Amino acid sequence: MELIVLSNGHEATVEVEHRGTEIEVRIGDRSYLVDTVATNGAVRSLIIEGRQFEVAVRSREEGRYQIGHRGSIEEVEVLDPLAHLARQGSESRNQEGRQKVTAYMPGRVVEVLVQKGDEVTVGQGLVVLEAMKMENEIQAETAGVVKEVFVTAGQPVEGGDPLFELA
Repeated sequence: MELIVLSNGHEATVEVEHRGTEIEVRIGDRSYLVDTVATNGAVRSLIIEGRQFEVAVRSREEGRYQIGHRGSIEEVEVLDPLAHLARQGSESRNQEGRQKVTAYMPGRVVEVLVQKGDEVTVGQGLVVLEAMKMENEIQAETAGVVKEVFVTAGQPVEGGDPLFELA
């Protein structure tokens, strides 16, 4: 399973594979075997490559954790790659206060749900994209008016391609 881990402004792609009682964790070209045991509530004992560590893990909200080790606490966010791409590419604001809604990965436009001039609300569906054999609805992250529509149904798109401009 591939995950994106964000902490202190750093981002890492982490691959996790369960192997019986151990977990294989790959970060870049390095691989670690981890054995983990819950000891007391949020405290876990980790054995990584034969070395033992005690860490406290506290879940803050969906995908966000506080991890404590030897007096220091790190805030960590764990995302699946699709959620990470959606966050990165869904909307960006330019100098005129307009927001460009972009495709977060390559795919095909299945349906355009709004037209130029439409008022949209937060969470309203804008377009349905098919990517990786799944249909995904891209929703407005802020309220506004559709100023431009750059795509039509059936059109292929690449990650980062503009779909709409909102103001």
